[in-house]
Amino acid sequence: MGYIDIHAHIVPGVDDGSKDNRESVEMLRQAYAAGITTVIATPHYSKGFQAYTTEDIKRYCRALEKHAQKNISPEFKVYAGQEIFYNERSLEMIQSGEVIALADSNYILLEFMPGITYSSLFQALREVAMTSYFPVLAHVERYECLREEDTMEELKALGVMLQMNYAHIAGKWYDADTKWCRKMLKENYIDVLGTDMHNSKDRGPRVDAAMEWMRKHLDEEYLEQITTLNAQAILGFDNKKEEQDERE
Repeated sequence: MGYIDIHAHIVPGVDDGSKDNRESVEMLRQAYAAGITTVIATPHYSKGFQAYTTEDIKRYCRALEKHAQKNISPEFKVYAGQEIFYNERSLEMIQSGEVIALADSNYILLEFMPGITYSSLFQALREVAMTSYFPVLAHVERYECLREEDTMEELKALGVMLQMNYAHIAGKWYDADTKWCRKMLKENYIDVLGTDMHNSKDRGPRVDAAMEWMRKHLDEEYLEQITTLNAQAILGFDNKKEEQDERE
């Protein structure tokens, strides 16, 4: 099995990601060429991106998967999810099914304003963690408050799954963000990686350079955990997707 991408904006025309079907297909081709065989589509849910339904997303994902299996690889899987911008109603919407958990699991991909304070971030994630859902914090490298000492450790202890984008791992060695990302990886804080791809050009998968660095500097077992095994845990090992397809 190849890598699993849990954060990708491949659903055409619903957010600031893929603009049309052709671009979505090209993004999947690029992802497969980089070693990815499973993608969870995560269109934004926020004030600016609500002009679609959860059924729209699931329908698009089924169509993309069928195309990918026919034209890219029969093993390719596409699941539905959302990247949810957290607000006071997010927990209610998650529990009522107004927004989609990752692959209909109990894992929720959440994002926040980059300038959020750590106390506010911790409180929001704790609220979710106290339910039957598991928070997955999207692109952890964007939150300045997580550069403070012990914050990553506290979130891990809370049960938060920490997701990092491949693109920020492959920067220049002297770039502050890249240095921080690599440090977090070396200290095994990161649980899962994602492309956060938005198009087929300047925001494509961008996996190769990151993998080159990680193969040189990370333990092989840990690398497998963050590229594949932890994401498999999100998917559940229960043939959920196949059973859903049979019903539909």
